[in-house]
Amino acid sequence: MKLALFLLTAIVAWGQGPVFEVASVKPSRSIREGSSIHNEIGRFETENVTLFQLIQYALPAQDFQVVGGPGWIGDARFDIVARTGQSDSDVKNQAERIARIRARLRHLLEDRFQLQLREEQREMPVYGLEVEKGGVRMKAAVAPIGNVNRNSVPGGSTMSGKGMTMQRLAEILSGIAGRPVHDETGLNGAYDLEIKYSLEMAPPDAGATPKDSSITYPSLFTALKEQLGLRLTGKKGTAPVWVVVRAEKPGEN
Repeated sequence: MKLALFLLTAIVAWGQGPVFEVASVKPSRSIREGSSIHNEIGRFETENVTLFQLIQYALPAQDFQVVGGPGWIGDARFDIVARTGQSDSDVKNQAERIARIRARLRHLLEDRFQLQLREEQREMPVYGLEVEKGGVRMKAAVAPIGNVNRNSVPGGSTMSGKGMTMQRLAEILSGIAGRPVHDETGLNGAYDLEIKYSLEMAPPDAGATPKDSSITYPSLFTALKEQLGLRLTGKKGTAPVWVVVRAEKPGEN
């Protein structure tokens, strides 16, 4: 098994990256069950989130890619209010703004939670994102803006993207499909796209007909083929997994 000492790279990269000018981290006193993460220009806020969720957002990573650590990282909840101290006016698109927020959050987690992670490459089932034989059914975009909107609607879900790279799409599909998605399209440009799909995760060879007659949209696999000219192919592969080596509850501030 190939191991990468993520702790060492994190100390260098996180310590030298952008940071929040002011940040408050407090145990959450929210009475609601859900949690939320909001990032706006100059401001980042969370309500009722766990450290596990914060790690996922900061890396970014999916549920299955963060393991280990004390039990409280998935139970204890926190509220964060942070300011960047600048408008980020030099940021050109949503993807860059989110990347900068994530860099600041990684530094915050290291500083306030004493977070240390180790990255491992592990073998697991993955999907390869590939181009269908008939070619893509997406409109080429002028620039990699990276804007993404997802909405739940009767019968399934919709997702639209402006200036989406295939690497960014693969990252989003990983969260929907529940396993790593590797970009194997060979497409280097950015695209505008829209897809409507059901949340029922039928396997790629199960066809377009969902079991539940109330679901009006095709499975994700069928929707990718018919609407975007792409496909997900199941295979064995490797993906990064981050092991929580150290984490400590922060004091109120």
